[in-house]
Amino acid sequence: MSIGTKVKRFREAKGISQDDLALRLDVAQSTISSIESDKNIPNSLLLSNIAKELDINMNDLFDDERTINNVYDNNDKVAIGFGNNNTFTVGGLSEKLVELYEERVKELKEQVQELKEEIKILKNK
Repeated sequence: MSIGTKVKRFREAKGISQDDLALRLDVAQSTISSIESDKNIPNSLLLSNIAKELDINMNDLFDDERTINNVYDNNDKVAIGFGNNNTFTVGGLSEKLVELYEERVKELKEQVQELKEEIKILKNK
């Protein structure tokens, strides 16, 4: 997933419009739009400021895993881990985040089942 896509997902999860984020960062709305559509790659300072405004760790924008960490909703910390983060704190989540979480849990359960079946086959050889 691209940095622009992640910025958009985190921004939307926080309920912030492109205009609001642009105002907070003192940039044009078109700058946010071009970042989110991957037409523009922000410099490290702007990326750092975006992460601060979205209350996320800058590394979350670079992680290749399907990870949404440290998302804040209504000033309550909501941590959702898909991938490396095994701690889940759910409260005040948007429907979309809950849906993404449930989808990922289902995928992981299917992977676990497939691995169990492979182990069973290997043990019988």
